[in-house]
Amino acid sequence: METGKSINVSYNGKNMTVLNQRCRAWSHPYDYRTPQKATLSSAGCGVFSVCHCGQWLTGKAFSPEELADFSMANGGRGDDGTDRPALLAAMMEKGLAAEFGFSYRLDGLRNDRETLRDHLLTHAGVALCNLRVGHIVAAVDGRRQQGEFQLLIIDPYSETLDPRIAPIVREIVPESAVESIQRNDQGCVLGMQTQYAMYWASDATVRDFNLLFAL
Repeated sequence: METGKSINVSYNGKNMTVLNQRCRAWSHPYDYRTPQKATLSSAGCGVFSVCHCGQWLTGKAFSPEELADFSMANGGRGDDGTDRPALLAAMMEKGLAAEFGFSYRLDGLRNDRETLRDHLLTHAGVALCNLRVGHIVAAVDGRRQQGEFQLLIIDPYSETLDPRIAPIVREIVPESAVESIQRNDQGCVLGMQTQYAMYWASDATVRDFNLLFAL
């Protein structure tokens, strides 16, 4: 059976509602100057990841539909997540960031890995980042293991089998399994595929991250 809109995952004392972007039932509009009428399912990785960050920090689940509407109204919907600093700045200005349990220091997209590592190791907060171009995930914890720094990722699109992500995956969280139906170009069902929405990954490819500081 194909995984629905969310799954419940318990990990390291955290109870998370992991939002499954692969589920087409996430049909709420999330459009940005396109004729394709984007939805949360097709374009909502940033929204889902902010919700994951907030729940990791507060234990409270948040509405991605409400955050999507707020994002579109406040300049936070952009290609490749390039406008996510605008969304975070608007969340600070309107007091919404505090509800999500973080503050944001308005410093844009950063690429200083050592700063990110220290941020996660000291539990100063969490981060939004890209492990590949075009897709935003939540980095919620960090560790040093086997001579490298690793991030605990909550990935709404569960890309552990993606050839761009698979080489850096170090450990999956079994409870976070996402089942999806695979079809060919003619719509014929070919089978099921299992990927994982929570996993530890090397920080070798991480880029364009925003640090969110826990309140």
